[in-house]
Amino acid sequence: MTHLAFFSNEIPFIAYGNSHLVVLCCSSLLLALTLIASKKLSTEKNLFIGRCLTLILALSVVFYTVFELALGRFTIAEDLPLSLCNLFSILAPFVLWNPKLKSFEPIYFLVMAGTLQAIVTPDLYFDYPAYEFFKYWITHVGLVLLMIHYMVCFAMYPTAMGIVKTFGWLNLYVVALLPLNYLLDANYFYLIEKPINPSVLDFFGPWPVYILVAEILVMGFFAIAMIPVFLAKKFVSTSKS
Repeated sequence: MTHLAFFSNEIPFIAYGNSHLVVLCCSSLLLALTLIASKKLSTEKNLFIGRCLTLILALSVVFYTVFELALGRFTIAEDLPLSLCNLFSILAPFVLWNPKLKSFEPIYFLVMAGTLQAIVTPDLYFDYPAYEFFKYWITHVGLVLLMIHYMVCFAMYPTAMGIVKTFGWLNLYVVALLPLNYLLDANYFYLIEKPINPSVLDFFGPWPVYILVAEILVMGFFAIAMIPVFLAKKFVSTSKS
């Protein structure tokens, strides 16, 4: 019956329930292994690991979409890969196959500011062992691990100027999504309403105030995302020298 539960959407996800806590523990372990790999493995092996992770990210979204279509659950208003996590997962093998700071930097800031928050306050509806559960955590945890892996293994350190550039790209994407949301009667990037599950947006006021507040605070989140950069420069680089 386990295979039937994999395709079921009847088990509601509970934030900080058993499955969420297991994911957080496993994520911490994988992060530690990522840092160890950066010191113990060769550049070629670390690149191989990163490339494998980009493929896993992309395939997780592809398989999720296939399952949604096969089960008649796919909707244009909800399942297009337009959220940043799904978009970056699909694009990962193309954009991050060869580590380059120019393409890595904006993804790093957006992942560390948004995807990391989605791990702490997940917008997830179905619990283990549903396929949506696996796809959600593979994409979110996988993106964070990929960012840390590439940063520490290939010394790609985002800069303060990168924060400004990323903010510009983010706003261009938001402007493009607004009319698309209205056209599709969708809520990509939560521009129309807040997520149903509790999130940090609940503290930012009603619509559209929470969007404006998020615009202001996102620069702060980007600045906080510089902390791992400083730590990597201080400890990882020192340990390699």
